[in-house]
Amino acid sequence: MAQYLSQRIEGPIWLEPTDISFLRARISDVETQVEKLQSQISELTHQKDAKLVEIASLENVLSPIRRVPPEIISEIFDLHVFLKRGSRCTSIVSLNTRLFSALCAWLGERLLMLPLDSGQNYVCL
Repeated sequence: MAQYLSQRIEGPIWLEPTDISFLRARISDVETQVEKLQSQISELTHQKDAKLVEIASLENVLSPIRRVPPEIISEIFDLHVFLKRGSRCTSIVSLNTRLFSALCAWLGERLLMLPLDSGQNYVCL
């Protein structure tokens, strides 16, 4: 049996019943090992995902926008929304449009600040 496992098989093989049972037992053992490895891979993938979420939470705390006082952020939005195009908004539709425009502009800037190799597929607000 050992000669079949250690070299290339080039012709027909005549196996004894004991050889057949040995090979089936060996296949079963290897399949069991593969299943154990597969479950370990699943567990490691789950742990990796949990760590990536933890990293995202920590990076969210370090986000530069979190270090800017709310008063300054409010001023930035006021300047962008109310003073854009030289006049104040008179209707709620116009105000909402300008506020949305300011948010989109900020979001665009935030996306540009993400490192290209960070692997992040999200935006920390």
